Amino acid sequence: MKNYDLAIIGRGPVGLALAALAGQLQLKAVVIEKHRDLYALPRAGHVDHEIVRLFQSLGVADAMLADSYPTTEYVWVNAQRELLLEFDWGAKGISGYNSDYMQFQPVFETALGDKLSSAETVDQMLGWEARSLTEDADGVELQLARTKMVPGQVRPVATDEIETIRARFVVAADGANSSVRRMLEIERDDFGFNEKWLVVDARKKRDFSLDFDCGQICDPKRPVTVLPLGKRHRRWEWALMPGETAADLEKPEAAWKLLAEQNVFPDDVEIIRQLVYTFEARHAQQWSKGRIFLAGDAAHTTPPFMGQGMCSGLRDAKNLAWKMDLIVRGISEPSLLDTYEQERSPHTRDWTIISLEAGKVPCTLDPEEARLRDEKFRDGWMPPMPDFPKLVDGILASPATGSPAYLNGTLGLQASVKRDGRVALFDDFFPSTRFVLVSTVANPACVLSRDQIDKLEAIGVWFVHVGTGPNADVQDVDGTYAAYFRDNHIEAVVHRPDFYVFGASEKLGDLGALVDDLLNQLHLTTDLRARQTGTTHEDRTNAY
Repeated sequence: MKNYDLAIIGRGPVGLALAALAGQLQLKAVVIEKHRDLYALPRAGHVDHEIVRLFQSLGVADAMLADSYPTTEYVWVNAQRELLLEFDWGAKGISGYNSDYMQFQPVFETALGDKLSSAETVDQMLGWEARSLTEDADGVELQLARTKMVPGQVRPVATDEIETIRARFVVAADGANSSVRRMLEIERDDFGFNEKWLVVDARKKRDFSLDFDCGQICDPKRPVTVLPLGKRHRRWEWALMPGETAADLEKPEAAWKLLAEQNVFPDDVEIIRQLVYTFEARHAQQWSKGRIFLAGDAAHTTPPFMGQGMCSGLRDAKNLAWKMDLIVRGISEPSLLDTYEQERSPHTRDWTIISLEAGKVPCTLDPEEARLRDEKFRDGWMPPMPDFPKLVDGILASPATGSPAYLNGTLGLQASVKRDGRVALFDDFFPSTRFVLVSTVANPACVLSRDQIDKLEAIGVWFVHVGTGPNADVQDVDGTYAAYFRDNHIEAVVHRPDFYVFGASEKLGDLGALVDDLLNQLHLTTDLRARQTGTTHEDRTNAY
């Protein structure tokens, strides 16, 4: 029987990313997927700068960006195509990339799949599905059944061929209809949003113009979403109206009739998918049982109006990966994973609520309400714009450290720096497999004790002085770090491996208290240093 550190059920974007992260960290992992091939069609179209930074960490950002469409605006127009509201999506995000991109999902999934094919510590069991999970004190035994395609069936079916494996931890990234979630008998909270929309994805045959490139048509007769999917594809979404059926709108002539209303014709595009989706807002009431964890749509489904469904799942993967790495290496106790749901559940719940609110204005179906809404916009009304979520609980600096509370749990800065004559984004020099201590005053290690440095180095850490003088580890080429530190009145900051700020210090000399707080929160094993082997963390992460 094969034994693994981690078994991942599902090879969608979340499972792929988690497997790639596991390979990067040299975790012994297996991906289990009932289909044999990657899904060749797009599902999610949007990623934000944080997710591009995650792709950067895995070496697949360039492939995705080469076919992505950096959005500069997102608009709401009414039925008469009168502009109601324009969102500025053209700003540079704190992660070093444009704030938002529209992309063609198979591009990055293929790149991640290529990464897995060369990952020495990751196996892939394609054409297998999990039939049962049995947990004991040391891990989980998975009984798997081989699957096959049967004529007339859309999905593969299980055969009588059975194989059993073991894993220390299991992550179910098997989608909204998660079989593992059902096995665990975990219920979901329903936010009351269950709407059917026709989704049409098309490959562009030639360039053509639309009334606008990216946004919503707020028409009470039928709300419509118009999106690019990278440089070569486009997507339209139409709400199903009362009396309509999925079967009616999935007929090819229905799609062409709706596209003609957008002045799009067969000479312009080739339809590659036409399917009625049910958009829902549901949230698992618990995200784990014992050593088995839910991630992505298995744990949460989010309406599409903010484009954060897949992004949230990819954040789940990054959160799990760095914590499992510390546990497998004997640095942290398994109880560290108690912070997974503690951190991710409130964050995704907030995104779900924001997405629900964002959909209410453009999806108004009552003509009189729509008329009054349009008048309010003409009079200068702006719907309240929520703050984007940050981590609010979990491994974050305590108030006693003096860390500015508003920074804790926000995304940490990544900008261009220069080292040895080369200019690149910060993470290209200091990969996000470690904690990062950054200061614009001096190297952060200079104010820490030997014991603090030893423990941080065992965990995995970068000590980085970003400045302009000869003593700096990297040069702040654009002054971005100097401005960030100055504007936030800090001299040092601690970033977690998932890019989030653990905490910051107003004075570099106070960093020691922040480090002690971090060490106290990482559920460290009592014999932390004794458990270290001759293989360094740098050796492990550079091997991928």
